[in-house]
Parts: sequence; structure tokens; C-alpha cells
Amino acid sequence: MLRSWVDGLYCHYTRYSAVVKTLRGARKWRFNTLTRWMRILCVMLCLCVLCGIAVVGASAASDLPIKFSTEGKVYQYAVSKKDPDTVTYGASSPAAAAGSGSASLSGGGISVSLDTGYNKNFKLCYKEIPVTVTVPANTTYTVTFDIALNGTYTRSNKRATSNASFQVVYLGDVSAANTATVFYPCIPDRNTIKTTIGGSDANTNIVQKMMGKDGSKTTPVSLSATKSFDFVNTTRSTKDITKYFGVWIAGTYGSNYSNQAKATCTVTPASYLVTLDPNGGRVSPTSTAVTIGKKYGPLPTPNRYGYDFDGWYTEKIGGEDKKVTETTTVGTNPPTTLYAHWTAKKCLVALDANGGKIDTTSGQVSTKNYTATYGSKYNFLPTPTRTGGYKFVGWYTEETGGTKVTSDTTVTTTKNHILYAHWHLTPATAPKNVELTMNPTTGVYGERIFHRVSSDKPSGHTLERTWYDCDKNGDNGILITDENGDPTYPTTPTAGVHYYYVLVTATRTDNGQKASTKSNVVCVTVTKATPTISTKPTAAKLDLAKGNTLAASALTGGIAKNHNANPSINVAGRFVWDDANFKPPLGGKYYAVVFQPDDTQNYEPAQTTVYVNVTCSHRFGDWNAGKRKCAVCGEVETRTNTVTVTWGELAYTYTDGAWNPATHAYDIGGGWAPNQPNGDTVTVRNEGANAVRVKFQYTRTDTAIGGSFSDSNGNTVSSISLPISGTKTVRLCPTGRPGKALNNAKIGSVTVRLEGGY
Repeated sequence: MLRSWVDGLYCHYTRYSAVVKTLRGARKWRFNTLTRWMRILCVMLCLCVLCGIAVVGASAASDLPIKFSTEGKVYQYAVSKKDPDTVTYGASSPAAAAGSGSASLSGGGISVSLDTGYNKNFKLCYKEIPVTVTVPANTTYTVTFDIALNGTYTRSNKRATSNASFQVVYLGDVSAANTATVFYPCIPDRNTIKTTIGGSDANTNIVQKMMGKDGSKTTPVSLSATKSFDFVNTTRSTKDITKYFGVWIAGTYGSNYSNQAKATCTVTPASYLVTLDPNGGRVSPTSTAVTIGKKYGPLPTPNRYGYDFDGWYTEKIGGEDKKVTETTTVGTNPPTTLYAHWTAKKCLVALDANGGKIDTTSGQVSTKNYTATYGSKYNFLPTPTRTGGYKFVGWYTEETGGTKVTSDTTVTTTKNHILYAHWHLTPATAPKNVELTMNPTTGVYGERIFHRVSSDKPSGHTLERTWYDCDKNGDNGILITDENGDPTYPTTPTAGVHYYYVLVTATRTDNGQKASTKSNVVCVTVTKATPTISTKPTAAKLDLAKGNTLAASALTGGIAKNHNANPSINVAGRFVWDDANFKPPLGGKYYAVVFQPDDTQNYEPAQTTVYVNVTCSHRFGDWNAGKRKCAVCGEVETRTNTVTVTWGELAYTYTDGAWNPATHAYDIGGGWAPNQPNGDTVTVRNEGANAVRVKFQYTRTDTAIGGSFSDSNGNTVSSISLPISGTKTVRLCPTGRPGKALNNAKIGSVTVRLEGGY
């Protein structure tokens, strides 16, 4: 806060200095007013300005930026038997010059000696002292000088009439030559000498002493003063600014006695503000005033985070033999700046491998400690390792998150702290040179499509391939799966145009990370297959009396195969008549049959022929004159000898009848009787176109039992005559007694035989 205020005031002061210089030749009253304010402000700013000067204008090991020149001119004048009223510096001497002047540097300042010589003539000896100060850009240096003037004025007799004047003057920015005029009083009781610069009066005296008749032959001179002067640089670069001072001694004409004046003037920088540069730290105050030849006195202790203060030095870096303490004596060329030296603090850094290991000379460890220096780099941070496919990311200030720290990172804390290793799983390496080829790219459904996927396999990885249906641009991929939902590849693509690509995925074996590469897109065109009929179906016999179109003949069996597949596969579907409404004629013939596949997306229909046997069981009308016609097929049936035989049950039961005790035999009510009414009859009907004879024959099975036939009149008959459409009935009459018990036994058989007409 203090430094900012100082800098601000200094800027204002610099601007005022520039204004003063501009207005000096314009209006005297304004200059005087500003000068007074400047003097007041200068007092306030003297410390502040010099603080700024040292920072801007002085190097670390430079001497004071003040140079005294011994080359200043010496002006000497002598006028015989005459006291001038005025003397202009640099004018030609009207008489032979007398006296001498010299200058030498010592003790950081300058010493000037003048001697008028010992004679009666009026003498003026003047020695000019140029002082040059190197001033940085836009800076004002205020320099304080100690000025001491010592000398003697000697007259040969107390009654000598000569007077003398000793004086040190400040002339400003220009030399006295041809610019200054001294008005010198001849009247002894006047004690001032007025000097003009450029025609304007100016009080430029630093010290002055006038001497007259005081009754002594030798008068000592001892004058001193401390004066401060501003050296102002308003330019943008460092500049040497020279100011001019002067020392003179003068005496009036001595009419009767000789006189001599001697003087020595020393000008020495009395005090100087030394800037205290905290060199990265903070200090208050920021400067201290020192006096040449005295001790520095108390010096403030600066502070700097992260550092211990080592002391004040005349060098910014190094110069360990140039340490300055409060007991150090200020030399004749004191430094403009003292620099704070520091020792950075140490801190303990713990390296936590955070799941990894750090290599050390004694083996691998999980943590490692080392000492770091504040303000220095961390330097040589190790690179830990970690199994399981982890890659080291760097050292961080927090276990998770935090700020990354590298070997080039500067240590910004003095506290012991931990750096944590951060990791991430090493990414998988994507396969390269992935290429898909398929053959053939044009085929028939069921034909096997062969493929080849080639790619590089990254070391330490496994490969997995997944197939995708996509569009021609390789977009909108759909994973190909089997009936169980597991990924598969297209061995037999369905009919249509397909676009495929393969995604090859590499998986790291150590951490499971995956990276994939997509193959090129391959187009496969598949046409529908036409099944081959390996087994024809069978057509049922077609009875026109039951159905008169092919639809009435059922097709069964038959096998259709896709021989494009290897091995061949059966094709699901059904066989149908190509024209089921066709009415076939009687007889056997092949007719067209179509195989209709269930999978119409991938198969075309196939055709074959099947043999059909067409018959007719007839639906006849009534007989007419021995003929009748089938209403279905129109066949006419003609009959010649046709007899319809209607059989009774011909099942009998035998009983012996009643026992005759007289004859000792069964003779009443016994014999064979049919089991049901008319069960013993055989009815014949002539349905032919001719009269026929019908013969009846009984053949014994049981020899004990015979049989005969009787007509409706009870007459025994062996044959009968039947006219056309005639009907007759005969009865079978079994005879004889069974020789053993019978139970539903066959006793004989009946034969009806047709013979020609009668």
C-alpha cells in the first residue's frame, strides 16, 4: 500500500518538474509560485523519490551516480591600480593573469584550491565545478551535498586598504562562461555581490563572506553548508545531467600594501537514500538514509513466504562477502541498493503410488519420501508402475482430482504434503488393416456364402468379430444373431440385396478394455431358389361317382429339396393341382401339380406331374330291357343271366320229440326246425334278360344228417325254372338224427347253381 502511494506521488512530481522547466522563461511569477510549491512538495517527496530512483536508475553493484569533474575552467583576472564594478566570467583578462586554481577528487567528493597570489593588483580567481548525475528515464534525483569553504585573507600591513570576498555559488544547468556577470561593490561596507544569469537576477550564493579593514593582517575563512539539488530527467531514456557550481576569491586594489587570498572548497555528497530491495519479499520502509563514514544503523527485517531471511547484501545475487549489517560503515562510494538474500525453506514430500509401485534402490515400494525446496522445482519425480493394465497419468495434489504436479512444477508450499499417483486403465489398441471378403457375392438362396476377415492382432489382446446388416453406406447396423439371440454370421443369406460389415473388437487381456475397428462394407445379392421335386406326391384314385374334378383326388406325400444347400435340405410346402377344377376322363393319366413353398421370401414355386387313375363306381338308373345307364359317366350296363339270391338264416335246432314207451322211440313232434321264421328259405329272382334254371344242392358235412329242398307247395324239388323277372322260394329240409350233441355246429352247405334257359 505504501509503495503504491509513493509511486503515485512520484509520477505527479515528475510532471511538475517538466512544467517548471517549460514555464521558466515565460512568466517569472508563475515560476516563483510553482517553485515554492515544488520546494514544499520536494520536502514531502524526497524520501519517496529516491526510493524510486534506486529501483529505476542504479544497478546492483554500481557506485553513487555522481561524478565531479576536475576539468572545470579556472578564470583569473587582474586589473592594475583599478577596482572594476563588474566582471564577466570568461571575458578576456585586461591584464596579465595572476593566481592559480586546481581541483582533485578525494573521499567521494572534490577539493578545489584557489590562490590569488601576493601583490597589489585586484584579482579574481574562479574555479568551476561541473557535477554530473546519471538519471534514469522520467526520474528526478535529489542529491544532498556537504560544502565546506576554508581559507585565509592576508594583508601585508594592518593599514592596507584592500578588501576580499570568498564565495561558493550555484549556477545551474550552464557554465558561467559568457553567461554570468558579477556586480562587485567597491565600497567596503557593502557585503553582497550580486550575480545575474542570462540577464535575470538570481540569488545563487551558497556561502559567502565579505571582509574589510578589521585591523588584522590575516583573517581566517571557515564556511559550510548542506544543500540539496534536483537533477530532473523527463526523457524516456537514461540521461547524464550536469549542474555547475563555482568557487571564487576576490580582492580589491591595494594601493599601499600587497594582499593575498587562499581558499580550499570541498564538495562531498553528504547523505544518500539507499533503496532496500526485498528481492521477492516485502519490506517496510523501502529505503534508508545513510551517511558516508558512519554505520548503516538499524535495517528492517523483510519477510517472504517460503524463505528465511539471510541478510542485506550489496549484490542481488551472490556477493556473499558483501553483506551489510547495521554495524557496517558506509564507504565513500556507498551502494544505491541493498538486496535481501533468502534461503528457501524445505518441506517433506510423500509420494503415494496409489495402488502402484515406485522403484527404489532397495526394491519397489508403495510410498517414498523426499525433501523439496520451496520456490524450486519438484525435479526428478519418478514414474511408478501398476499391474492390471494401468497407465500412469501423473502426480496430483489430491488422491482424486487435485492439481497435476510435474518435475518442472515449482514448489509453492512450505508444509509437508503428499503427492498421489493418478492412473487410468490403459486403453485397448484398435485392430488395424481390417478387411472383409465374401464369396460368392451373387448366389441363390441356400448356397453357402464363404467369408474371410483379416486384421492385425495387437499384442496382449484377444479378438472378437461381430457381424452387422447395414445400408450401403455402412450405417444403421443391426447385429446378426441366431435363433437363440447369440451373435452369428450370415452363412446362407436370405433372398435379396444385403450389405454387411464386421466389427473387430480387440480386448486387452490384462484389464478388459476394448477398442473396435469397422471393416469395409460388402454387398451380397441372393436370388430365390426353385426347389427340386425329389419325390412326387401320390394322387388318390379318382372315383367320378364321388367327385368329378382333380380336386377330388387327394395328393399325399412328395418331397421338395433345395439342392443349392450342402447337404440338401427339405423345403416345407404343399403340392396342389395346377388346375384342380379340371374334369379328367376315365382312365389313368399324368396331370400338372405345383409345389407351393411355405417360405415364399426365399423360394419360387416348382412344377411336376402326377399319375391319376380315374374310375367310376357308377350311379345307374333303373333297368330297362336289361339295361341301365350311369348318371355320372354315362356307361350303359346290359345284363343276360342275372339271378339275385336271397338267403334265409339257414340256422336250425334239432329235437327228438316225445318218447313213445310202447315203441321205445321218439316219434311225436321231433325233427329239425328253423331258428326263426322263414329262416329255412332260399329266394331266387331272375333279373336277367333270359329265363334260367336254378339248381339247389345240399352237401353233407355231418354224414348223419341229410337234406332236401321243397317248393312252396311242399313238393320236393332239386331245380326250378325262372322266367324273366320271375321269383321262387324253396325250403331246406334237414333229415336224420345227429349222432352226437351239437352246439352251433356246421351240418352241411347249400349250393345254388344257375344254368342256361329252358
